[in-house]
Amino acid sequence: MSILIKNVILENQKKDILIEENKIKKIDDQINDSADEVIDVKREKAILPGFVNAHTHVAMTLLRGYADDLPLNEWLFDKIFPAEAKINNEDVYWGTKLALIEMIKSGTTFINEMYLFRGLEGSARAIEEMGIRAILGICVDDFNFDQVKKFELPLNTDLIDYCIAPHAIYTASEETLRWAKDFSDKNNLLIHMHLSETQKEVSDSIEKYGKRPVNYLADMGFLNDKCVFAHSVWLNNEELEILKENGCSLIYNPCSNMKLASGVFRFDDIRKKGINICLGTDGAASNNNLDMFDEMKIGSLLQKVNNIDPESAKAEDILKVATENGGKALGKKTGKIEEGYLADLILIDLKQTYFNPCYNFISSIVYASKGDCVSDVICNGKIIMRDRKIKGEEEVYEKVKEISKKFN
Repeated sequence: MSILIKNVILENQKKDILIEENKIKKIDDQINDSADEVIDVKREKAILPGFVNAHTHVAMTLLRGYADDLPLNEWLFDKIFPAEAKINNEDVYWGTKLALIEMIKSGTTFINEMYLFRGLEGSARAIEEMGIRAILGICVDDFNFDQVKKFELPLNTDLIDYCIAPHAIYTASEETLRWAKDFSDKNNLLIHMHLSETQKEVSDSIEKYGKRPVNYLADMGFLNDKCVFAHSVWLNNEELEILKENGCSLIYNPCSNMKLASGVFRFDDIRKKGINICLGTDGAASNNNLDMFDEMKIGSLLQKVNNIDPESAKAEDILKVATENGGKALGKKTGKIEEGYLADLILIDLKQTYFNPCYNFISSIVYASKGDCVSDVICNGKIIMRDRKIKGEEEVYEKVKEISKKFN
């Protein structure tokens, strides 16, 4: 399968882009090669790499708005965990499809997902059907440890790779974490985990282990360049140095952190350390949307006001965090528009009011745009959204309405 996109705006210049199979084959001023499909956008659309949503719990769309305006511990243990006990694999399938519709419509082509272990098959089925790229987490904690230990690792597909996803140090004991690290080493898997999300997590770690969370993980030999940690709000300078030395990546989740009043990610300090920063929405129960345009804008503005510095988290930096850095953390050649990179691309409708006038396209993308500017989405060399239409949307909405009745 080959696709030729003609007369598209790339970095303020008109270009043609040829996709063959699942990669960007050629970028030039004019390409006359034959292709199975030719899309001539007549300079009315720009092209960007698809967003990499580096921390998701996608089927939590089922619990969007279910437990708002609560502190993290009360939100999680008193409301979310009991509600999730009612969710089965089929529910996860439909909740995942709902989330993927939302994410595709707002330009996400790659997710780093962790959710209920019992819903793993439903997640995988939905991801394959929707055509999006994913690192799918095998979630492990002290509650399901015995079950996960017996689990046979599925084979990767063109769209799905697997990782091991211990929930957090407060739900996974040292035994569970050591097993997860060993499982990662034996199978060459990424580790996706929550880390230092709240002050309480840090103070509890000091009280229980006599150490802050990063020191606790470092002392058990857990840390390496396969670790991708979400939230990571409450880190001191020593912990940042340890994370840098071990090549870990950190995921900035501004909307979720603000809504749960968890604190502010140390974006500038972490970036200056040379630690790779990615961007993620978290789940729809704590955000409450999955739009990476919102995440970029709010993520940038939060840093500016927190640091009293308008140059903090500049537009070009936050866009890189939402694209290229995510690909780097997750080990995929995606997040950039270059020959040889995966064809995970989004077309941007330049006729939207917020692109008029447009003095700086990147600034307009980060500070002015909404997800509705995404007209078409290509993932793994296939068109998965055309003119904002995705097959099967209405059925998904009806199924989710039915599932939601069990939480009333």
